Amino acid sequence: MQLSLANKYRPQTFDSMIGQQHIIGILKAKMQSNRDSLQNYLLTGPRGTGKTTSARILAKAINCLDPQDGNPCNHCVNCQTINENKTLDYVEIDAASHTGVDNIREEILDKALYPPTVLKKKIYVIDEVHMLSKGAFNSLLKTIEEPKGNVCFILATTEIQKVPDTIVSRCQTFLFRKVSEQEIADHLEEICKTEGFEYEKDALQLIAMISDGGVRDSIKYLDQVSILGKITTDNVSKFLWIVSEVTIKNFLALIKKRDKKLIFDEIDRLNEQGIDLFQFAKQVIGLLDKHLLEDTAFYLSIAEVFSGILRQVRYYPYPAVVFKMELWKILNDGESSDEMLSTSIEQPQPAPKKPEKPEKSEKKKPEKSNASPSSPAQEDWDTWVQVLQTLPEGTLKSNLTQHAILENISNGTAKLVVTNKIAQISLQKQENKAEIEKKLSEITGETTVLEISFESKEAYFARNLGI
Repeated sequence: MQLSLANKYRPQTFDSMIGQQHIIGILKAKMQSNRDSLQNYLLTGPRGTGKTTSARILAKAINCLDPQDGNPCNHCVNCQTINENKTLDYVEIDAASHTGVDNIREEILDKALYPPTVLKKKIYVIDEVHMLSKGAFNSLLKTIEEPKGNVCFILATTEIQKVPDTIVSRCQTFLFRKVSEQEIADHLEEICKTEGFEYEKDALQLIAMISDGGVRDSIKYLDQVSILGKITTDNVSKFLWIVSEVTIKNFLALIKKRDKKLIFDEIDRLNEQGIDLFQFAKQVIGLLDKHLLEDTAFYLSIAEVFSGILRQVRYYPYPAVVFKMELWKILNDGESSDEMLSTSIEQPQPAPKKPEKPEKSEKKKPEKSNASPSSPAQEDWDTWVQVLQTLPEGTLKSNLTQHAILENISNGTAKLVVTNKIAQISLQKQENKAEIEKKLSEITGETTVLEISFESKEAYFARNLGI
């Protein structure tokens, strides 16, 4: 069976890991000086940065019969046993699927009482440990408080703030960081050379950028794109539904020229190509940060706009419309856009007009408003996002996330527009409506009732865009 690249190139020693030198040095020194003095470890940091891999290497280093400068040898019977997962003395548990007290007691606590049968030390790795219930943590705490000389716990989590302080204080904690884009790109290049892939360095840099510091994700993306043959920026864009840096710079140039039609056409084109617009917004912000000094005033103003897009795009039924609505605000000739872009975009000055004295009977016509299309206030958006986040996973949450828009909250009334009949039917159930009203009331601090209206998506977006 052929392994995926992520498994094939999973580090087997501390020295083969990348981007975590601050941790590797300490663990190697520990294994060299006093590896028999066991303690519990807590590894925390973003996903894909090597926490579980480090836990496995650490388990081998503790039990290795022929350690090499703090690294496991990967040749002795103990290392091979762990690598092949052929012993009950080394146990990896996913806390996401073993959350309860009974799970922890059955899988760990009862078995930890017995000495190891094959290895020198029993090792228990609990991944995503923050998912454990309060009762499970309390049960685990008792064992960690009174450690046995032949048992070691290695806990891994992406959300250390959810781990009780009583657990954290009894572990040696290591904070994993996101790996730099250059380190990831260099690592991908080594893999390409080993595998014999044809590649462009710009394509590897693009993969490194969208991996957001995660080595595992970057190798997974490389594996996917390699199916197309040569690793090029075009193939990366096609396969991963992302865009090149050139595309982003051209898009920013359109914004600077304030060409509304071309900007909206480009958004539609990206959407029709299947580009992930959430990822696109992240890419734009990343590029703005990288090249900030090239056009500071303009880039800062656009970064603010795309930060707003990023907050909304995941909770809006049609991401392309979020882009258009937010960009509309700065593309109009209104006061808000002038303030935002006056330092970076040259504004056309109207030709001076001769003053005209209006006739006495003539009434002054109201000026045409250049205000941006109405959209939910940010505070109301944030409130609605909080409501959605507190709902349990299921049909109701899915329907409201994709097909409901909170227009505003005023005087104890939340005006909610639904653009899908199924979502409308869901809210016609009194218990669903009552649940939403309860959560709104808790967040706003006052009794809030729902005012629900149905509007087709075409009509809603046309109204909000003023077209």
